[in-house]
Amino acid sequence: MRLLFYALLAANLAVLAYAWLGPRNSSPDAELLNQQINPEKVRVIAAKPLVVPTVKTACLEWGPFGTGEVRAAQSALEALQPASAVSHRDVQSVVGYWVYIPPLDTRSEVDRKIAELRKLGIEEYYAVESQGSMRNAISLGIFRTEEAANAYLERLREKGVRSARAGSREHRVTQTLLVVHEPDVAFTAKLAELRLQFPGTELKALQCAK
Repeated sequence: MRLLFYALLAANLAVLAYAWLGPRNSSPDAELLNQQINPEKVRVIAAKPLVVPTVKTACLEWGPFGTGEVRAAQSALEALQPASAVSHRDVQSVVGYWVYIPPLDTRSEVDRKIAELRKLGIEEYYAVESQGSMRNAISLGIFRTEEAANAYLERLREKGVRSARAGSREHRVTQTLLVVHEPDVAFTAKLAELRLQFPGTELKALQCAK
């Protein structure tokens, strides 16, 4: 009996030692967690940048205007509707006409003529300095059509500029388009009438970015 007792005691100690020192099985939940979290398999996915769509609005594009017309057109727009939102866009154009004062004999005469123009309220001009037959002429504006040039010449004469002329002079220049944002129906009708005061210009409806 004593021998059997010691044999059973040794067997129980062996089982206890195995349970304490041998490999342990984790709980099912822990095992599932270990399978899910593997650092070597983790990938960082970068979020895509948020793209905000460009909002398109209704606009009116009026022009193009040469240097002699753009300020007058802007002033007319402000008088038509002071709160109107207006932006500018430059375009390259081949123009065929200009309004000018014929070549003067000396540079001092050019300076005196420019001083006279300033007293009359004329702010758009430049003296031709290049060599050639038009050296020392004074350009007062460049235009796409003869009609537009003649109309501007009449406005200059009303201001007292008597020596100016209109003529052909084809060259490439930068002109300006005026863009009116979100005009209402009443403003559009008024602008269509105003356009008639600026021969050679066009009025177009288009979509533009807000």
